[in-house]
Amino acid sequence: MRLRMWAVVTLLVISLTEFGAANQARAAPFVAIIVYAHGFAKGIKYERNGNVAPVNVTSTFTQDDPGVYAYVTAALTSANLTWIWSDPTGQVYLNRTTQEDCVISPCTFGFYVGNIPATAKFGLWRLDLLANGYKLYSDYFSITPVITQDDYWNIDLIQSYPALVHGELTVTIHPHNSTWSSYAGYLPGAANLTAFEPATNRSLAVTFFTNTSRVIVDLGGPRPDGYTFVLGFDLSGRLRNLAGADAGTFEFTWLDQPWMRPFGEHPTPTSFGITLPVGASPIDVIGVNSLTLNETITSGVRSTISFKTTVPPEESFGCSIIYRDFTYRNLHEQPSAYASTTVAGVNLVAGQRFPILPLTVGDLSLWSAVMSVFLLIGSELLSPIYAGTGIMINRRRLRFVAMILVLIFLVTATYQVVNQIPPHH
Repeated sequence: MRLRMWAVVTLLVISLTEFGAANQARAAPFVAIIVYAHGFAKGIKYERNGNVAPVNVTSTFTQDDPGVYAYVTAALTSANLTWIWSDPTGQVYLNRTTQEDCVISPCTFGFYVGNIPATAKFGLWRLDLLANGYKLYSDYFSITPVITQDDYWNIDLIQSYPALVHGELTVTIHPHNSTWSSYAGYLPGAANLTAFEPATNRSLAVTFFTNTSRVIVDLGGPRPDGYTFVLGFDLSGRLRNLAGADAGTFEFTWLDQPWMRPFGEHPTPTSFGITLPVGASPIDVIGVNSLTLNETITSGVRSTISFKTTVPPEESFGCSIIYRDFTYRNLHEQPSAYASTTVAGVNLVAGQRFPILPLTVGDLSLWSAVMSVFLLIGSELLSPIYAGTGIMINRRRLRFVAMILVLIFLVTATYQVVNQIPPHH
């Protein structure tokens, strides 16, 4: 028994020793890895010893940068480096593993990912670096938008029908390492365009090409960052009647295509303020494509719908405002000159009930007509001409009852017809 116990203990010691040796063998390479520096850069250069050196080290990028370089300077012999890139939502954007060797430590290793700033999401990104499956560190960089302009659209729906719409576009320009002397854009359906500088109330020259809907505003000279001007215009073709001519329900649609914006490669912060006509009430606000609406509705004599968004580069955006114009409906609604006896095709006279009988006028008229037909046919069949029937019924009384039912039918039918005729005034 003691011999067996010693055998079990010996095997257990040997197993634990081999397990510890195996763990030491796996962990040994990583104990030798020493990280000296890590980060991101806009470029790299290659050195004679085969290493790379970061150029323009930074943790902030924009959509104008072609890509992002990640680098790490470490002392190691050989390792599989895994680079895991995650976007601001936490989703893995890219996962790649490279085999790296370092003859003379330390060595600098780099990994380049192109098109991240131009095509991916704005915000804080994360890079996790693993060596042979073990995490070395996490590093962060941000992608921020370059803002070249921000817009505020003030749309005034003065009258629903005939449509009368006036708009003002307030543009603040932010030149990207340059200055602007003019502003170009597109306004389909616009007319009566004017422009002015709100700081000095100075008028600006506006050129409008009706065949292409292109607008050019002359700013009167080079303008620095943060210059603001206001473009006024009237609109047509954006407001339409819904549910019939006099229902009082209207829809205003605003849609902007990428080719309508002069600087489509950059996102544009945009705000809207849409004021409804007097006595109008909003029904629904619908975003079109990329536009996300978090609208605020200010009630009063004239309701105003306000919302903000950042329009991504090269994407269509827009909105539809559905509202009910009670002022228009009341002005165009034609009241009846008399109390109609029909509603939605239903004859109200035919639906009148008798005080005692569980029948309406229409029911009694139909019943008397059907029964009189049956009785008249029966009285005719009981005529002596058709001998041999064997039925002993007074034929004259049967015809008398049938005639009474015919009379009831004629009275009720005449009553319904007379009450459908409108009185004359």
